Order: sequence, then structure tokens, then C-alpha cells
Amino acid sequence: MKKWETDAIPGHLHFLIFFYRKDTAMLVTIQQTKSNTENLFEVTSNGQLLFQAKAPWMKISLPFNAEDLRELTFSNPAGEIVYTTRYRFIDNLVEELIPFKYLLTKGQRFGQFEIIGRNGSEGSFYVMQNGLFDSKFCIECSGKVYLGYSLDRGRNNYVSIYDDEKQIAQITKPLTVTDNLDVYFLHIKDEYASIIPVLSFFTVYYDYRKYNHSGELTKNTVQISNSYTYGKNNDKYNPNWIAKEFGQQAADELEQKLRKIREQGSAQAKKIVKLVGLAYLVLILLAIVLFVVFKSILG
Repeated sequence: MKKWETDAIPGHLHFLIFFYRKDTAMLVTIQQTKSNTENLFEVTSNGQLLFQAKAPWMKISLPFNAEDLRELTFSNPAGEIVYTTRYRFIDNLVEELIPFKYLLTKGQRFGQFEIIGRNGSEGSFYVMQNGLFDSKFCIECSGKVYLGYSLDRGRNNYVSIYDDEKQIAQITKPLTVTDNLDVYFLHIKDEYASIIPVLSFFTVYYDYRKYNHSGELTKNTVQISNSYTYGKNNDKYNPNWIAKEFGQQAADELEQKLRKIREQGSAQAKKIVKLVGLAYLVLILLAIVLFVVFKSILG
């Protein structure tokens, strides 16, 4: 393993990227660390904190999705802001005004968020709908547009990231979630390490758009889901991509992480069932005691 420095924002920000041997994977973890009163995330690689992020928590419903005017923020370990978002209110209003516009124009943008860096606009995130079963996430940065194809396949959600026709990264999200704390595993090819900050921030945007639990207060809860989605771009997901690019060991290590999360979720679910069962038992016993007491009082 070796360490390499790069500029996420030229002339302004230095961060560390850990390069591995060719037979191992570059793995970045985006972990939600708080979901009550705040939505906080940490971005780590090989135990090193790279970035922190924050998404709006309070659930608000306003006309024309005006609640999205609130910012997502992305900062370095020292808390210095790297990126924020700017919701393109007018652009979104005009673009989304006509329902199913994409059926006529073959293209319609949704959820357009501009990426704001220290030098101004750095790109944008949005969803492009090209047909009833043809949608993709778009990540504009450094003069390029990377495409993200989302797919549920059983116990996990996957986002396959493409540069034109070449897959460059994969984001894996287990659908077993404890206390609304989502986690994402980002595997990315070495030569695209410079866009790790943007892809990590995109993952926070993706979570906010797709798995947002804003306004919910949770403790000792677990969600265990199995889901399958079908669409025109299902073939963009390659179940063997990680093994092919980084070796079978990388794929096995990811599966171990996913299995551990599932096992922890199952253990938490069993604990909750036992606690609920115990609570019902206490209520039943209390009802019996009260019945006996009242019966004795009434003779």
C-alpha cells in the first residue's frame, strides 16, 4: 500500500488517498453516524477519516419542493467546508412543471443540485429520466458527466458508475439498516481517485434523495429488506465487476462486511421481538392482577 496526495479543489484542498496493490481494492466507506436530530456522515478509507458530511434532518413539506433549498454540506476532517449544494429552484420548477415530459422530449431532469466549491460552481447532481423504465443519476464535474445506474438486487442496492461506456466505480448499500444509519461501500478504479470527494458527496446526495428518513427519531430499530428493481439499464450492473477489477479477495471482503451487517440486523430484530414479547407478557400479567384485585373488591 502507498499513500498519494491529490487536490480535490486545485490550490485549496489537500487530502490523502490510499492506493493499494493492483490485486486489492480501493475502498471508501460512507457511513451515516447520526440520524436523530441531525443527519451526519463520515467518509473513511483504510481507517483514515477523509471527509464529513451533513444533510438536512427536519422534515418539511413546501410548495414546489422548496424544502430542498436547504444545503447539503461536505467538509474535511478539520470541519472546513469543501462543497455545499445549491438547489436549482427555477431550473427544477421549469423542468418538472410538465408531468411525464420525458415521454415527449425523451429527456427530463429531476432533483438538480449544483455543487458549490470554494471557487464557485464545481458541477451538479441530478436524475435524468429518458423513458418510463430508463433513468440514471448524473454527476457533472471537471467538465465530464458520469452516469450512475441504481439497482436493487435482493438484500443490497447497487449504483454502477460509468464514464461513457466504461464502469469506473460501484457503490454498494446493504438494505439492512439499524436506527436509520445507512452505510455505503465505494469501490473505485485507481485512475479515478481524484473524483473520490465528488463521488462521496454524491453518495450523500443519493442517500438524501432515495433513503431520506428526515424527521424520524429512532432507537433500537432495524429495517431488513429484500428488493428487486427492473428497468432498461439493469444490464449496467455487473455482479462480477469488483472481483474482475480488484480480485476475488476484494469481493469476498465486501461480502463479509455485508454479511456482518445482516447478522447484526437479525440479532437486533430478534432482540426487539423479545422485548416486545416481554412487554406484552407484562401487560397480560398486569391485566390478570388488576382483574383479580377488582374481582376481590367487588366481592
